[in-house]
Amino acid sequence: MGTISNEGRQRVIEAAAIMLASSGLRAISIREVVKFSGTPLGSAYHNFPGGKQQIITEAIIWAGTQASAQLSACLDKDRNNGINLFLSLWRQRLVGSQYRHGCPIVAAAIELPEEDEASEIKAAVARVFSDWQSLLAQHFESLGHTKTSANAMALSIIACIEGAVVMCRGYQSIEPFDAILECIPKLVERTL
Repeated sequence: MGTISNEGRQRVIEAAAIMLASSGLRAISIREVVKFSGTPLGSAYHNFPGGKQQIITEAIIWAGTQASAQLSACLDKDRNNGINLFLSLWRQRLVGSQYRHGCPIVAAAIELPEEDEASEIKAAVARVFSDWQSLLAQHFESLGHTKTSANAMALSIIACIEGAVVMCRGYQSIEPFDAILECIPKLVERTL
């Protein structure tokens, strides 16, 4: 049983993130992930000795890091309207996927099993949400908000985005996301 290349390993992680976003945690099996990624099943077991839990954990961290990088780039590009840029990208993703692709982190959070073996997945979900909150809070602090206010705004914006994504998938409509596209900038403007 050989090992898969770093590229193949990364394909497994990215495939798991995509599958989480579209199908949820319970719909994922190692067999389906490796089939989707085009990597050999045996080498996936070799390279991910923690099995599905390890693959899902790494997919969550990878997807969270990708979203953080995209948000950071938007905030760096336009200090005052970076959140709007980020929201516009999310909107495009929802519409472009015909509401099939949600947030892999939320998918994992909603379907987390209670078993102790899921502790790594739980920790990864919490870490990603915490990273996003810190990123946004630091941005708001740089705009002059108190630490308490910045943290509350960051958490509120994440909750709005994630809730709107879930509702768009449920309604099969962009209306919930368009509502936050209208409201979040007003919230940010009022507090500046």
